[in-house]
Amino acid sequence: MNVEQFIKKNSSSWDELKKLTDLLNKKGIRHCEPKQIKRYLYLFRQSSHQLAFARTHFPGSEVVPYLNALVANSHNHIYSVKKYDFSEIKSFFTFELPNSIKKHKSYIITGAIIFFLGFILSLLVVWNNPQNAAYFMPEEMIQNINWDGDTSVAWDYPLMSSYIMTNNISVAFKAFVLGVTLGIGTFYILFFNGALLGALTALVYHNGNPLGYWSLILPHGVLELTAIFIAGGAGLMLARSILIPRKYSRKHSIIKSARESTSLMLGVIVFLIIAGIIEGFFTPINISPLYKLVFAGFTLVIIIAYFSIPYFKSEA
Repeated sequence: MNVEQFIKKNSSSWDELKKLTDLLNKKGIRHCEPKQIKRYLYLFRQSSHQLAFARTHFPGSEVVPYLNALVANSHNHIYSVKKYDFSEIKSFFTFELPNSIKKHKSYIITGAIIFFLGFILSLLVVWNNPQNAAYFMPEEMIQNINWDGDTSVAWDYPLMSSYIMTNNISVAFKAFVLGVTLGIGTFYILFFNGALLGALTALVYHNGNPLGYWSLILPHGVLELTAIFIAGGAGLMLARSILIPRKYSRKHSIIKSARESTSLMLGVIVFLIIAGIIEGFFTPINISPLYKLVFAGFTLVIIIAYFSIPYFKSEA
């Protein structure tokens, strides 16, 4: 085979590889179809072998530098380190995350229902008899409740904020990861945390200051509970992919569900970090409980508006 025959035989695949490389340069790999990416990888490997062949058999030909440049440009997309800029982060939080929440809202709502089932059950049980609180809460926690909602005591803001964030992120990830237990673990985490809050609420109404209590719970609790509901929904998605893989094999169903859950869990982490900062720095401030409740209402309005972004865009 001479160089002319070699070029004539393979030029069409080189042109195709160049077009796909230009497409990746313009749109990025995330906006390409899976079959295009698969074809791109095949053409890259093929052209790499042809470059080695040309270097051996046609070392003085112009085809060698042409193929070298073609393979080098393609190589950048396959082996380069992915760099994220601010526009991608902005796109994730303004488009991808709220749309993912909208898409999987049935799972998230189910997670919230499980949580409130635990809340209502323990609330009624403890309301009927405060001694029943021991079924839902550690005795040490019951003994150390600040019934009056007093925030004048010393408070290590950075330490508490760090502790709260770590604890809440742990609860959220347990709710997600325990989806692999066919949802049993996720159900337990959501139900138990709801029951703990319900028992605590009943005790406060029996013994303490409800207004002060809600002013301590709600400023951070609106974001915190939202995040836990989303994490629980992600765990239920994982459980569904195992139990009911639908049109996919069970393996591919789990992989697909795990990928879709990733964006939800990234949002959960951000929500919990913000909630932890509020709980560690704002909640303990010694101001009127009404101001704290107004702040809680403000965070609720922001969350509702944020979750409504996909609906506004669909109407536009």
